[in-house]
Amino acid sequence: MPLARLLLWLLSLSSLTWCGLSWPNLPGTLELGLALGGLFLYATIGVFWPQCGMYGSALAQGKAGTRRIALTFDDGPHPVTTRAVLELLRAHDARATFFVLGHKVEAYPEVVREIHAAGHTLGIHGYRHDRLFSLRSPAYARHQIERTRHAIARACGVTPDLFRPPVGFASYRTFLGAEAAAVRIIAWSVRSLDGIRSADPNRVAQRVIAHLEDGAIVLLHDAAENDDFTPASIAALPEILRALRERGLVTVSVDQLRS
Repeated sequence: MPLARLLLWLLSLSSLTWCGLSWPNLPGTLELGLALGGLFLYATIGVFWPQCGMYGSALAQGKAGTRRIALTFDDGPHPVTTRAVLELLRAHDARATFFVLGHKVEAYPEVVREIHAAGHTLGIHGYRHDRLFSLRSPAYARHQIERTRHAIARACGVTPDLFRPPVGFASYRTFLGAEAAAVRIIAWSVRSLDGIRSADPNRVAQRVIAHLEDGAIVLLHDAAENDDFTPASIAALPEILRALRERGLVTVSVDQLRS
């Protein structure tokens, strides 16, 4: 059992036991509020950091010693920025995994076909980029996943079983929905922070390169969430790819990394 999940159970059990033993002389409102607030904050960490395993198993790192890493791209497809990423990957003979949004797949099916034809892997990122996804019901999560999977299948004949929730947050409900949809949640070990408008490409590249190691899963973006700017990863990618080659690291899909 992951340590984070074990601690959550122990903290929850301790809180309930404390309240039970204190009944009917429960502690003051402030003491009780602090205790429950602390438990809530700890439980929230598991949502923001799904790779800790608090609510389920999320792949965030491959095996060491293989000299392989996985580049992953979120929030596409987009006819301009995704194609720019595809061209850079082609020039460096690199492979990647693209976690796509269902409504963009329906808008740009030809780009999805290009991703697949280039030998890259497709994953699911939800139908829309719902920032409150982790608060939704398991049924909602399953519907979003399956709707996007069907859109990908119509575009290129592929039915993905990899899923990265919007924003990367995953609650217990998210894991239940993913299980019902028969997909594996994919987290990351290296977050580039390239998905904001003010991100600096040089800092993005430095941040990624500093943490490149065997089994790394790198989180990048091939499109902006609302397609209103060009992610910094586009300009940072050539330097990242050169660093990978210099270190003798091979880029593979998440599928290959998890095997």
